[in-house]
Amino acid sequence: MKKTVAPSLIALAIAAAGISTSVQANDWYLGAGAGYGQYEDIDRTNTTLDKDGEVISLFTGYNFNEYFGAELGFNYFGADADTKALNLSAIGRLPLSERVSLFGELGALGWDTDAGAGDDGVSPLAGVGLTYRASDLVDVQARYRRIEDMGDLANNGFETDVNNFMLELVLHPNRGESTPPPVAPVVQQAPETTYETRTVTADGSIYFGFDKSDLSADSRATLDEVARFSQENPSHQVELAGYADRLGSAEYNRKLSERRALAAKGYLVERGVAAQNIQTAWYGSELAEGQTEAERQRDRRVDAKAQATIEVEIIE
Repeated sequence: MKKTVAPSLIALAIAAAGISTSVQANDWYLGAGAGYGQYEDIDRTNTTLDKDGEVISLFTGYNFNEYFGAELGFNYFGADADTKALNLSAIGRLPLSERVSLFGELGALGWDTDAGAGDDGVSPLAGVGLTYRASDLVDVQARYRRIEDMGDLANNGFETDVNNFMLELVLHPNRGESTPPPVAPVVQQAPETTYETRTVTADGSIYFGFDKSDLSADSRATLDEVARFSQENPSHQVELAGYADRLGSAEYNRKLSERRALAAKGYLVERGVAAQNIQTAWYGSELAEGQTEAERQRDRRVDAKAQATIEVEIIE
């Protein structure tokens, strides 16, 4: 008998597992089948033996991926064959569509027969089949197997080649429940920050008495605000413009407006404003408009304007 077939088929199944990577994790299955066995040459020594009989099978298997698997099964060959057998097979599969696939089988069958005086042994088997995937849980398939030299003519009175045709129902408990690919963590992107350049200003005017250039308390309070703005904005520039009313000569009024502008500058420098950041100008009575005393009071002044450029953060 060909009893070296089983070890070689086991090696083939292991090799199939080793060269493949699982597509469907943990795709194991259970199956049962019923069909027909044709016993060729079973009547070599007994012409009354049946040439066919029923065959039933139970099997389990594992698909390493959609192309390769291994299968272990129990088989009973009825009628005069009266043989129980275990098979180990390597399964190669060819998908034809999403639901239909062809498969081929190569393996070994260890049999134990009660026919005649009884005997046991190992025979090679090969098969082909067609599988229809009815659902994630259920496959329906048809299988043909060819088993060589089952039995031993010398020991139990027959030795047969078997043509085995089966219809089978296969359950895949875990198919369709594969672990989904890991989801990449969602990275919360920080809001995009842009900057916009803006110009800010601080304006004020200080007023003087007739023919005076000294600073009043109110004038100092106004200049204090300009100094505070300058300290808060390092890129500041301050402009001071001095004026006078129409009373007196144009030259005298120009010098008076100069003294007023320089008095304001001197105070700002005392308050910490850099002298190089202060620009001064004086216009005398050139721009004076006052006719009444109240209007002339408004002409006796210094206009102070502080300006700075800042970067404003814009979050989108």
